[in-house]
Amino acid sequence: MWTRGFSERAWERGYRETVARAFAAVPYYREMWAVAGARLDEPEATPVTRLDTVLDRLYPLDAPYVRRREEPLWVGEPAELFEALELTGAHRRDLPLFEVRTSLLDWERIGPGGGHYHVVLSASAEVADPELRQGQLRALREARDPGLLADAAQLTELDGGTAGARVFLRRSPGEVVEDGAAAEVTEVVHDERLGYLGARHRGCGRTHLNWRRVHARTGGSGPLFTMTRRRRPTLANITLPGTTHLTVGRCAEHGTPTLDGGSR
Repeated sequence: MWTRGFSERAWERGYRETVARAFAAVPYYREMWAVAGARLDEPEATPVTRLDTVLDRLYPLDAPYVRRREEPLWVGEPAELFEALELTGAHRRDLPLFEVRTSLLDWERIGPGGGHYHVVLSASAEVADPELRQGQLRALREARDPGLLADAAQLTELDGGTAGARVFLRRSPGEVVEDGAAAEVTEVVHDERLGYLGARHRGCGRTHLNWRRVHARTGGSGPLFTMTRRRRPTLANITLPGTTHLTVGRCAEHGTPTLDGGSR
């Protein structure tokens, strides 16, 4: 569990530095000052569903968005997934992890420990050769004590192929905090664009944010998320659907930031 090293002051400083960079060098946030006719202290909230429409303005002036040169969008980094899994208290670094996705990745490992990372293409993925997915499913069934990361629909699609796997259920922030899941299932917090944000810890039961990469504060329409280590694109004060009832709190046991449920 990533608890060592957390400092409230450093966490807030990381947020302020991200906001300062956004206003200084990112067109989308600089335009907020122009519209307001004044220097704002905080970026206005941006719904995550709007990001694709303003994408080219979310990149810094000194490193602009050039479509033909860009890596696939919203893929994230291996370390984001590794750190989220560590927050569950159930991750085995030395054992293989299989993630159900709609596209392939060239990641071999996501972090230290020796366990290999594998993709299992979902049933909705477009594949030229169906044998590719069948081979991935065989590898999952034959692996020793594998971890399996997927959303609820993808798990259903596997049709019994999860026997013997340690399941990590990929869910949105609102789903994780709102209704929980069966005790034997470990939940990881994910958004399609922001990526892996944290996880529910199996010990305390709280939904922990990955404070090393994610800042969140309670806003008028739910938590406002800022990705403090992501520069291209720069994402500050982003709102997510289904989270208006959530607040940002602290875990009494671990002392780190959490997403807490409330009444709708």
